[in-house]
Amino acid sequence: MAAIQTILERLLVPDNAVIQQATRDLQAVYRNPDVIPGLCTLLHSSPNPQIRQFAAVLLRKRLVKLWKKLPGNDRTTIKSMLLQCLTQETVRIVFISVAHLASVLAKYELPRGQWEELSTFIFQFCHSQDPQQREVGVLLLSSVMETAALDFKQHFQSLFQLLSSALEDPQSKTVPFYALKCLTSMVEYVAEEDSPHFTPLVPKIMAVVRALISEDEDKACEGMELFDEIVECEVGMVTPHLPDLIQFSLQVASNSSLGDNLRVKALSFLQWLASLKKKSLLKQGLLPSVIRTMLTIMATPHPGGAEDEGDATTETQSPISLAAQVLDILSLHLPPEKILSPVLECVEPWLESTNHFQRAASLIAIAVMVEGCSVHIKNHHLPALLQIVYKGVRDEEKVVRNASLFAIGQFSEHLQPQIAEYSGELLPVLFQFVDHALQSPLQEASALTKIFYALETFCEQLGPKLVPYLPVLMEKLFVALSSPDVHNCIHVKELAISAIGAAANACESEFLPYFDRTINLLKQYIMLPHHQDTLILQAQAIDTLGTLARTVSEDNFRPLAAECVTLGVALLQGEDPDLRRSVYGMLASVSCVIKEEMCGQLEPVVGRIFQALVSEEGVTVHYASSEVPFLDFDEEEEEEEEGEGGERGEASSSMLDDSRAIEGYTVENAYLEEKEDGLNALAEIAGNVGPGFVRYIDDCFREANSLTEHSHEGIRKAAICAVATFCRLWYRWLREAGSTDLEELQFLTNSTVLSLAATARTDSDRNVVGASLESLENIFKSLKGTEFKLAPQACSSVLVSLQDILHNKAQCCGVEAEDSGTGDMSEYDSVVLECAGSVVGPFAVVAGGEAVLPSLPQLLSPLIDRLAPKSSVPTGLLPLVPLRNCWMGWVATPVSYWSCTLCS
Repeated sequence: MAAIQTILERLLVPDNAVIQQATRDLQAVYRNPDVIPGLCTLLHSSPNPQIRQFAAVLLRKRLVKLWKKLPGNDRTTIKSMLLQCLTQETVRIVFISVAHLASVLAKYELPRGQWEELSTFIFQFCHSQDPQQREVGVLLLSSVMETAALDFKQHFQSLFQLLSSALEDPQSKTVPFYALKCLTSMVEYVAEEDSPHFTPLVPKIMAVVRALISEDEDKACEGMELFDEIVECEVGMVTPHLPDLIQFSLQVASNSSLGDNLRVKALSFLQWLASLKKKSLLKQGLLPSVIRTMLTIMATPHPGGAEDEGDATTETQSPISLAAQVLDILSLHLPPEKILSPVLECVEPWLESTNHFQRAASLIAIAVMVEGCSVHIKNHHLPALLQIVYKGVRDEEKVVRNASLFAIGQFSEHLQPQIAEYSGELLPVLFQFVDHALQSPLQEASALTKIFYALETFCEQLGPKLVPYLPVLMEKLFVALSSPDVHNCIHVKELAISAIGAAANACESEFLPYFDRTINLLKQYIMLPHHQDTLILQAQAIDTLGTLARTVSEDNFRPLAAECVTLGVALLQGEDPDLRRSVYGMLASVSCVIKEEMCGQLEPVVGRIFQALVSEEGVTVHYASSEVPFLDFDEEEEEEEEGEGGERGEASSSMLDDSRAIEGYTVENAYLEEKEDGLNALAEIAGNVGPGFVRYIDDCFREANSLTEHSHEGIRKAAICAVATFCRLWYRWLREAGSTDLEELQFLTNSTVLSLAATARTDSDRNVVGASLESLENIFKSLKGTEFKLAPQACSSVLVSLQDILHNKAQCCGVEAEDSGTGDMSEYDSVVLECAGSVVGPFAVVAGGEAVLPSLPQLLSPLIDRLAPKSSVPTGLLPLVPLRNCWMGWVATPVSYWSCTLCS
């Protein structure tokens, strides 16, 4: 004990050399069995609070690795000592370190019923009349809840009563804060029977957060994490208090005197509510106040006076951009007439305002409405909104012009084909903007991105109608790539190269007069020396090369194909994920041209994509600070010691420390996007190469299937599409090869159908659900005319999923979907319903009409309802398609059913 005390005392000496030597000495004695009792003695008895803190941290690091090996008597002694330390410790930072140690041991001991004294201690102190003891009890409870909340589940209702009092503690500001932290850890495990005991706490929670806002904004942000947990786990618990919660969030979000972090927290909560409680927003008349507040925030000048001030189109986590995202989410989840009309009513007076930030906010508000209300706008508002945008692009203020350009890009992306009719008016305006911006690209950097976004999106969506404008457009783009004025502006070159790809994609064979010159320019950028600043140009050039492979004729691109594949394989060895994902896309495009000729180069391509799919590159683990950073020395020897033990229990006990110390993870978007693009490329290459890909199909299926439940929705969607593609191709290739042993593959196909049906019913992301339904439709279409036997379990699962989706009971329909009719849908909800309707017919053909007929009333009634005038977005004759296919799939004529259905 004396030796380790001396070492810890030397760590306090203000001399780096002494500290470094003391750290080495500590490492040397750390594995001595006597170190644990020595540290316990120091923790309990040292008069120096820093020594006590060191001892607590070191004990935590050591005990989680040796806890199971300790004799029972020693474990009991240590637990008793910890409770004594918690009782007598007066220094806050030491107490927190001891509480962390106790919480880590609690995670191991409580499930075995081995530390009832801890629970008794916590409840006794939390109910104490002494405010200091209450602080000790609630702080310790919050620490234990982080690691062992589930072990207290049987006490949740009594804990809610305790925490209800703690939230209103009149003698302590600390107790309410740690009560919030307790509740944050508990929400994940709150069952339905616990909700009535939690719901009354919501007003008290808001009161505590309000108090924290005026005292400590950082703590207020921590407190508001409880709201995030609620919406992720059980948003129904706050429904009775929804109006107050929304008003509270609006007050915080709109208070410009508060820090951005706190305001962003409030806006993020509103985003969740916009998607999950959309019906309540309408029923309780909350939507107008939400819209007005978001517009007010969007019209706020940036306090730094930056060039992009007031710009809500930037992808930053600022209150201004988050407010625009809230409106965007509302447009995606509400019926178009319920959201667009009130937004237009609010922005109409602002469009004539002398405040240019209000004019810009109005244009951005219109722009973010477009994706979710596209059909409604095309049918009722397009000419009027275009006149507003035309006026905006001529505004004297740059921020207003930029907002108008963003709106043009949104119109171009989502309002086709109607927007193409205005090409004669829009393109000349965009060309003028390009000319002006290229004269001083560095000064016009903020505008350039939006100009090219509008130009590229509009041109790509025009298709063949772009051909008359192609000479002028290409001349301007070539100038952007070669002009000395933009010689050093990498961003301009990147935008120009991307726009060339868009033009080629629109004009296809009509692009041939510019093909050779474009290829020569692309080669210059693809062969640039490796440098971080120019990687983005290299990646964009490869993207555009892939676009050319798809759009110009095969005969024209084929001479370049072999060189492209060789180049791509070489570039796959690079370390930049953005460059690799561009190469994946380019190789998939080239496979459209050379097809089975690519077989010889598949090994390195497929192998590198596999590496990306299983890689953990880009994952950053965020550890909680130990407050003693120089004690985080390398413990490789200790890890080896664990490995020698080889017991699963020891390994799991070491995880206790990891789970307590890890605060969270972040993953760089580039690595997530690489997985997504890699999956898409594998599926496309497999389809283009044909049976020559069969030797990789098993591994591809397995890797893709492992990602169908990934946390990132884009990866889930790509994995689902890839799995379905591999399944269809595999089945087709074996049948074409005359194979008679299809039993295993039939089992695999049925398993895939089961998985896709479950995802369609349970996934909360509508794009993932749409991909699952489309994949099911494609699988069933590919099985038409075969002797495939759909397993009864798979058939039942598909029927249940289709019924849930068509009746708005699936997870993606939201928590309020049960009472929603088909006439009260957003346009995106309508798309999901139509995807489900499209599955019914092909499914009936494969499953047989006898299997589907009993469920026809449930399947078809919502589709037929969509033909009624009350529907926001009618589906035309869509319901008749599944009716026809069901008829074809059934062996007899269901006259009675048709009569009842068509006459109702």
